[in-house]
Amino acid sequence: MTKARRQTGLKLGLISLVLVTVVLAGVFLLGPEPETEPVAPNTSQTTALLDQLQDAPTRRAVEALRAAAPATFNDLNQAAAFAVADEASDEALAQLVLEALFSQFQAQALSLRSANSGNYQAIIAGFSDGLGQLKANQSVWCEGATIAAFLTQNEDELVPALLTEFPYQSPQYEWAMDWMVTILSAMKQGQDSGRPNARPGARDEAILQQEGLALGSEQWALALQIAAFANAEGTSYGQMQEVIAGMDVCELGIAVETVSERLPSDVRARIWGDLMPEIMVGNTPYVMYRVTDYFFIG
Repeated sequence: MTKARRQTGLKLGLISLVLVTVVLAGVFLLGPEPETEPVAPNTSQTTALLDQLQDAPTRRAVEALRAAAPATFNDLNQAAAFAVADEASDEALAQLVLEALFSQFQAQALSLRSANSGNYQAIIAGFSDGLGQLKANQSVWCEGATIAAFLTQNEDELVPALLTEFPYQSPQYEWAMDWMVTILSAMKQGQDSGRPNARPGARDEAILQQEGLALGSEQWALALQIAAFANAEGTSYGQMQEVIAGMDVCELGIAVETVSERLPSDVRARIWGDLMPEIMVGNTPYVMYRVTDYFFIG
């Protein structure tokens, strides 16, 4: 008999988070399952999962999950053992892995307050690489209209629709596995540190504003997209969807990585220590307030 799995929710902090890359901030956010006390992993169950999914990206991701979230790792083992016993396909097992990994966006968000500057940049750079691949392939997921249409689905439809974007052994699946290793490593480092970064101060905001405005002067089309979004924020949902439909989501995400890379290491740590945990939990009002404040927009 197949073990019933708890449904994961999809956190929709999507609209305001377009500014700090729609996909990173919202489309990939699966709600957390409650963490229980860590349980020692069952080696036979681990073997059952990884004997069937033998690719290196999955193995790396599962090991990173074991280090950062032992309880979720154990839950994955148990679910996989039932699935393997029921002769589940590789695709079905890969979905279990994706669900377990994506659940950590919210479950481990607070640990990212204590991550270091290099780990923040690695997360943003990894995501930018993925967006660069989408742009090079002229993917429809770079088109704001695709994102706007995606948002019209009910939450129950969003999760399965999302998971179909990462078919097992596809380039996007392998990218997701590698990117999650980066995120989980940052979360584990934050757990071990236990020292949250200081809140951004006036100097940090001034430097970020300077770099953001400099990029806007280099890329006027991008600056106009950001301004249009900021002006639409707080109006009607329909108007914001209309603005999103005209955006190049991949360009926005790559721009975020560019600005982040230009920041001094200590400034980057404080800025992302403030924003990234809120992005992960979908705290739309706070993120929108901070981003518009940083860039004097809205």
